[in-house]
Amino acid sequence: MATATLSHPAPDPVQPRLPTSRLQRALGHPLAYLGTAAILLTLFGWTFFTNPQRVAPTKDPAYYTWRAEALMTEKPSALLTVTGPFSLFSGGYRVSSAVLGSYLRRIAAVSQLKQTVFLVVALPVLIALLLGGFALQQRGDPLIFHVVALGSASLLLTPPFIGYLDNMLCLFFLAGALWFISPARHSWPARAGLGLFLIASGFTHPTTLVIFCFALAAMAVVRLILSGFDLRRTLSTEGPVLAVAFAGLLIMYASWKIGIWGRSASLSEAALAPPYGSGFFRARLSQWVRTMHPLLNGPLFGFGVIGLLAAGRKAADDILARVAILWLIPLIGVFGFLAGFTYPYYRFFNTSLAWVLLIGLGAYFAIRLFAGFARRGGVARLALLGVLAVAVIIGSNFHSGLGASGWNDPAGGWMSSNERQDLDAVRHYLSRLGQPGRPVVFVVDNKPPAPFEIYGFSKLTGNTTRYGLPPGQIDEGYLYLGSLANFAQSRPTIIGDSTYDKLSRGFLADTQRGIAASGMQPLVVMDTAFNASGANSGWSATDQPPPGMATDLVTVDHGRVTRPGGQSGPATVASAAAASSDPPRAPLWHVLVVALGLLLLLVPGLLAVAWFAPDASFAQRLGLVPALSAALLALTGIVILAIVRSPFSGVIPWLCLAVTTLLSALLWARSRSSLPRGRFTYGSSLS
Repeated sequence: MATATLSHPAPDPVQPRLPTSRLQRALGHPLAYLGTAAILLTLFGWTFFTNPQRVAPTKDPAYYTWRAEALMTEKPSALLTVTGPFSLFSGGYRVSSAVLGSYLRRIAAVSQLKQTVFLVVALPVLIALLLGGFALQQRGDPLIFHVVALGSASLLLTPPFIGYLDNMLCLFFLAGALWFISPARHSWPARAGLGLFLIASGFTHPTTLVIFCFALAAMAVVRLILSGFDLRRTLSTEGPVLAVAFAGLLIMYASWKIGIWGRSASLSEAALAPPYGSGFFRARLSQWVRTMHPLLNGPLFGFGVIGLLAAGRKAADDILARVAILWLIPLIGVFGFLAGFTYPYYRFFNTSLAWVLLIGLGAYFAIRLFAGFARRGGVARLALLGVLAVAVIIGSNFHSGLGASGWNDPAGGWMSSNERQDLDAVRHYLSRLGQPGRPVVFVVDNKPPAPFEIYGFSKLTGNTTRYGLPPGQIDEGYLYLGSLANFAQSRPTIIGDSTYDKLSRGFLADTQRGIAASGMQPLVVMDTAFNASGANSGWSATDQPPPGMATDLVTVDHGRVTRPGGQSGPATVASAAAASSDPPRAPLWHVLVVALGLLLLLVPGLLAVAWFAPDASFAQRLGLVPALSAALLALTGIVILAIVRSPFSGVIPWLCLAVTTLLSALLWARSRSSLPRGRFTYGSSLS
């Protein structure tokens, strides 16, 4: 009885299991699976190994860097109170990335700037391994794991995924959830696993979770239609999955509304669209599509769709086909401009992995087709050119993606070396000043190529400058957009552009509220790195404060913080020479500490997988173990922080790890007592 409850059934027999061969046995060996994982890790991580001073690519990691740091040094509610004007910096209870980043900082001793590097490297690799493992679960051919993993990973370098950490983390959890959809029909551990990943997704990116749940509902509707509207049969097969999905959504909604960290949050904070016009969104959509190389990947996409639908009506019983086809539904949102709506159409590409999975599956079906022709011998061997063409397409995806995203560009991160030098000096100065609770106002200005792009500049600068705030003051950082002279007079800077003027008013009001709440005079920072153009360009340390400047003012330039000195001239009060938070190259002992910490963080998943997924093969566990660890650790941290309401520091991260490990050990013990020996498989089902 226990075996029936805990075990997972064989995949739906839409396609017959392929006969074993020497090649298949080689591809199904654990070393082959580890080899594919190593290739992916090298492709995504090599640039950070050779350039250890690099920060994470693109701009959004600035946001996730300060949130993880704030969580470790301030009460968890600080993440919800820092919103900025027009909710520019809000995130609600999208806190999973901050919690996991804090684990990396506290348990694995990863430096402040490296925690986002670890996430941006690990997530695409693990998502690709999960998709490959899911395909292997359904088809049983070791080749499908390698091709789907490599093919899908090559597309995770396209703009929909680069830098969008919360989206990627949510898709990582949902990729883990795919494994449990089919067995959740009759297995309680599988239902628990599915619920675990859905709840974790709710604390990561609720919009993506809701869309995924709609896709699950669509799968049930398709089964209902093809079953001749046999409601009873449909509920018996799809009911458990829908019930788990509904429970996950309910827990997410209740947690946000109740405010488990002491402050409720609206789900509208889960997604904030920039105030741009439809023309900008259409141009960005067009740019994204071009970087996906539809002429090359379109045929593979077609191969994937045809290969799955070739089973006819049986495809409705194939979870791989239903997920890959029906999770495409979110892409309908891409075409909103046809109905005259204005919103970021392009962002619907990163709410689903279906199109990525289909291209990986298409590569597999194409290789199988061409290899089958080539086995006939003679002229048919020319079909091997088709196999080569598929390999070239995947290689081309990697090459173009690494180039277009600036992945291998050491200067292509969210913070320039000059900005980093300046902010290191500011943090060093503020730490020496020792005035916690004092507001720090960065006065910034810029003239972007298109006036409305001042919104993006302001958002990035507001996130980036928080790197320069010491522990305990991260929630005391403010921004003023405009000229220093206008700030001294407590008035916004008005230039006649609606976006700029609105932002300047909003930042001024937000700053004034913060100053009034603190009861302290602010420190004003004029950093030349954030004023290269605009009203404050040309400002230097020798300039005197403008009339009306009643608060302290410091100038930051090339890593030096100076204060006006009257007749004696400016005085340097701090420099970045010894203030960097990230050494040029970590010593060997630190590398060993990081490796040990990462292994400790994997222990919960390594134990729990025996209960959640007892039939998972070695290849499938490559992705499932890290996914289970991340979900369990994130939820444990969120719950314990809801109880203690204190910074995620000291013994608390270790307590969370210990609790998670203990619970996972209990699940492991339960699995050992309930399952017959020899239950686990460490290769594919063919090896």
